[in-house]
Amino acid sequence: MRALRLLAPLAALIAAAPLAPTLAAAPSSTGMALTSADGFALKGTLTLPGTKGKAPVVILAHQFASDRSGWAPLTDKLLARGIGVLALDLRGHGDSALKDGTETRVTADFMASAKAVGFDHIPADLAQAAAWLRKQPGVDGRRLGLAGSSVGGFSVLLAAPEVKPVAVLSLSPAGTGAFGADARDRLKGAVLRSRPSVLVLASSDDKDAAENAQAVKDLPGVAVDLKEGKDHGFAFFKDCSDLMAVYFGEYLTYHHTGKTYAAGRAKAAAAAPTTREGVTGGQSPEVKKATPTPVTK
Repeated sequence: MRALRLLAPLAALIAAAPLAPTLAAAPSSTGMALTSADGFALKGTLTLPGTKGKAPVVILAHQFASDRSGWAPLTDKLLARGIGVLALDLRGHGDSALKDGTETRVTADFMASAKAVGFDHIPADLAQAAAWLRKQPGVDGRRLGLAGSSVGGFSVLLAAPEVKPVAVLSLSPAGTGAFGADARDRLKGAVLRSRPSVLVLASSDDKDAAENAQAVKDLPGVAVDLKEGKDHGFAFFKDCSDLMAVYFGEYLTYHHTGKTYAAGRAKAAAAAPTTREGVTGGQSPEVKKATPTPVTK
């Protein structure tokens, strides 16, 4: 898949975002029930916006010791933009805690849980969920996104080659130890093979997440926003949920219309601060400013 670049600095992306579509009806929900190759009963909820035609969908993989409800601050904003969501309970969490009929649930010990539940199988679970999703009525299987937080953030990057998403959001990709000794190399390899647009948010004092963010920051199509402090995973919703929704709107909806708002982006980019703080990877702001914005037709 061709890598898509962030076509404007992150601060300007929100300012230049197109208006959300008018919803024709209320969102509708469908339950997902799958069985993984190793026997986990996986549950999730597919919610589609009340728009006409087939909708793009983002598959959501939550963080450790949470469940699908943790994505609520983002799901409402995605639905308002005409983007559906498939929110999963990851194996060992929420309603996905039965393996071969026996309850197998995470504990407070991350590494013990990773071994008992098999966190290294989460990428395969996401690929299985994507295959199910593409068969559902009302879903545009060409326009899928992935979003993950912490162990879910690491998993969505590993799952990208099989899922083939247009865009990936990874919040504090962490839990490296759960994926084997060569996990970070496989992480970089997965991003290179799949080549989606990738946005990573992490904090500089969140060691594992920051190191994973740095590992992928120079890969094609990747933008990393490394913030000061210790915020992790869902903590980014407080200040960044609008950015996340606009990011998926940029790649899953607006490009698909065949229209361009290059003039709006250029105006917003000119008005935005010229600081380079926090954003790394891909083209530098100077190159982005000088390079003509591609126009889809």
